[in-house]
Amino acid sequence: MSTPAHPPQASVLAKTLGTVMSDPPWAAKSFLAAGATTVAGIGTWLSNLTSPALASAGGSFLGGFLIGWAFRKTLKLALLVTGSLLVLIVILKTTGWIHLDWTLIQADVNRILDWARGKAQGFKEVLTGYLPSAGAGGAGVFFGLRKK
Repeated sequence: MSTPAHPPQASVLAKTLGTVMSDPPWAAKSFLAAGATTVAGIGTWLSNLTSPALASAGGSFLGGFLIGWAFRKTLKLALLVTGSLLVLIVILKTTGWIHLDWTLIQADVNRILDWARGKAQGFKEVLTGYLPSAGAGGAGVFFGLRKK
């Protein structure tokens, strides 16, 4: 008697790409509609019928949609890594292998939050300068995050 052959194991990269490609962003109706709008906007702009605003808004939506979709796909991994690190720190702290100076940690966190607030303010000023594209991009991020 012969033993049945085991199917070959897929690599981590193949599994990751398999899950990513099982739910591609270009299968969403809103992504397809924005793509058609962008192509139509480019066509009418090149034939001097309209301004490039339609193509710009469609492209911003597509970019935002892809950013939202990618963020949603990586969020679970980021939460898993962060949770694992926190559990490791708690275990090391409990066993006495490390000592944490909470005042230094709080000072570093406050410094990082102040830096992030400044960058967010600058980003807000940039977005208000590009409000139509930012609005379409924001809508794209929203729909990209919701894509299932």
